[in-house]
Amino acid sequence: MILSLMILIVCTALPVLLANAGLQGLLPLVLAMILIKAWLVVDRFMELRHAPRHWRWAVQAWAPMVVLAVIVAGGW
Repeated sequence: MILSLMILIVCTALPVLLANAGLQGLLPLVLAMILIKAWLVVDRFMELRHAPRHWRWAVQAWAPMVVLAVIVAGGW
């Protein structure tokens, strides 16, 4: 649980630090962090890792959709 929390903190703080440093070209890294954070929140903190698969996949599907929307909108 502590490791999950530490990963969430890093995945939250690192994009802010990169943006403040002017390193805007690392969008793929930020998008990957979105997927990692979504997986951790759904599986660890919402405790859906023991839920039926269809519920778990339905809740986890939003993050890849957001990443895809950013890519399609030209944010990459």
